[in-house]
Amino acid sequence: MNTPQQPQQTRGTPLSSRRAFFNVAVVITACSLAVAWPLQALAKIDQHAEKQSHALIVQARDAFQKGRLPEVERIAQKTRGQLLGVWPDYWRLKLSLGIPSSDARAMRSQVQQFLSRYPQHPMREQAYRDWITALLAKNMWAELPGVLNELPAGLTGPNIQCVRARLGLSPGTDPTAGAAAGRFAIGQESFDACLTLIEHLAKTEHVALGYLRQRARWAAQTGSDSSHLKLMEVLAQHAKDHDLGARGPDPFKSEATLGHILKRSRVDSLGALRLYTQRVKELSHEQAMYAAFAVGSAIWRRSHADAWELMREGWSSLSQQPDDALSNAAREAIRRNAWPALLEIISAMRETSQAEPTWQYWRAVAYRETRQTDKAEPLLQGLRDDFGFYGVLARELLGAPSTIPASATVTLTAKDQSRLDKDQGMARSYALLRAGLRAEAVSEWSFAMRGRNDNELILAALHARKSGFYDRMIAAADRTQQEHDFSLRFPTPFKEAVLPAAKEQRLDPWWVLGLIRQESRFIPDVKSPVGATGLMQIMPATGKMLAKSVGMKTGGGLRLADVNTNVKLGTTYMRQLHDRFGGSALLASAAYNAGPSRAVSWRAALPKTIDGAAFAESIPFPETRDYVKRVLTNAVLYHAVHNGGTVPSLRELLGRVNPNERANNAS
Repeated sequence: MNTPQQPQQTRGTPLSSRRAFFNVAVVITACSLAVAWPLQALAKIDQHAEKQSHALIVQARDAFQKGRLPEVERIAQKTRGQLLGVWPDYWRLKLSLGIPSSDARAMRSQVQQFLSRYPQHPMREQAYRDWITALLAKNMWAELPGVLNELPAGLTGPNIQCVRARLGLSPGTDPTAGAAAGRFAIGQESFDACLTLIEHLAKTEHVALGYLRQRARWAAQTGSDSSHLKLMEVLAQHAKDHDLGARGPDPFKSEATLGHILKRSRVDSLGALRLYTQRVKELSHEQAMYAAFAVGSAIWRRSHADAWELMREGWSSLSQQPDDALSNAAREAIRRNAWPALLEIISAMRETSQAEPTWQYWRAVAYRETRQTDKAEPLLQGLRDDFGFYGVLARELLGAPSTIPASATVTLTAKDQSRLDKDQGMARSYALLRAGLRAEAVSEWSFAMRGRNDNELILAALHARKSGFYDRMIAAADRTQQEHDFSLRFPTPFKEAVLPAAKEQRLDPWWVLGLIRQESRFIPDVKSPVGATGLMQIMPATGKMLAKSVGMKTGGGLRLADVNTNVKLGTTYMRQLHDRFGGSALLASAAYNAGPSRAVSWRAALPKTIDGAAFAESIPFPETRDYVKRVLTNAVLYHAVHNGGTVPSLRELLGRVNPNERANNAS
């Protein structure tokens, strides 16, 4: 009789133990699955809840922009206590303050409730500003001293400064003090408090006719129609009080004509030119000179051939013009290499403008070109420590070696990670970015970074990188003052897509990365208000054209938010522009931002061949002017960060620009 064969035992493990182990393992696995499933489900629920919350925040923002207070109030109630609940609550407050029937007591109550709910939030400061603006709009000056006493230290702004100046004036105020108070309103003619301050100064004889006339003109040129109307009323009353029109033609009738020309120049420069031509004979000589310069400055923005001639015609009004008009004239002087004229223009600017890096640099260039190197040197030395456009150029002019600083030794430890995970300001910024509310996210981040030292800023940048928010990483790293990590300022996310695409198109990869950094800050799905999408911010129509040119199939629709698709199309466009503009990265970058036709027209308007830096400065569109400076500075700094630290020549990259297209293509 055969004995049943026993199962073979594993050596060293009794059969009963193996069976027990198997049973336990089954139980553990079952329990693990039982635990894991709810956790996965909870994660999905959390994601779903976050999407719902974000949708409500976006809905509240849209309702706020359309002035629908009841809808904003309803959402504010729903989201109160949530991470982003402060935003609907703030939008509710801002709309409520604007209700005509709201009295001072109701406004104070609403603001105080908001402030008590959010003791540590950046929108507290904006709430104070909105409160002051609302009181000014309703002429509730009696409430303003109390509000000023409650303001956080350091909180300021044009309305706040003008309120303080006005409240500081008493019937016995010294004339010198009154004139000093009037300086707060210069260049701020559209703000209610500043208009009230000007009116009071006129009534109390603290300012002269010339001051009032200049305020009215600046309001027409750079402010608003309503502020100009108000200041013309102040001027008319001043004339009546002093009987200025009794001994000849009424000067305020011609001043009104001048105001009409200036207002038109703000919105329709060519229309202003026609109006000036038709009515210049109605103006006094002084008024005609002022109008000529103002209109010339306005048509400069359209690269008009007569702009410089008109500005030169009105040169005697230089010291009376606002800084916006002077800046336009300065850029045309740079375009023409008119260095003595440039020095005159910069000297006519207000001190705050003269101190800007832009005019510090170009004043230094003008000094060098007029053989005043002793005056140029200190200005360039003052810029050399900055790694922006003018700092890099200043170091080149000084002949100083240009290398990026060594990276600070900062490590994001587990303790740092845990601490920053709990930072509410950073968390709100991340959440707002996920919701697509970039402006609000930037506001949160800026406040969260305020007051942090270099070490803390680098830690915040490392945390943002680990969290996948490259734009916030760059924003934090850009703020450091002494200790730096330029690899965080100039990172290479998505390089697996960018570098091969740049190589395929025979483009400098650092130029491509510099452009992406400026276009999207490496947010792959970002979409601009006008529809530009993705890393390289491609417009749908341009994307279709480019897709067709490279044979890309678009049957299922063009996915511009897809990194590979976006980068392929964007680098294709860069190559096309690079070829069209004779290999000029400067002109190609300008065309990428503003369109090829504008870049062509700006080049064609040049009086002669000029330095690339001068061309960049003379671009009449502020956005494009800033864009090309940043993109090309990014390019040389990217090269330095990823190739040993030495910054290549920015001036060489900028090159020279010739008004003749063939000459550019040949260079």
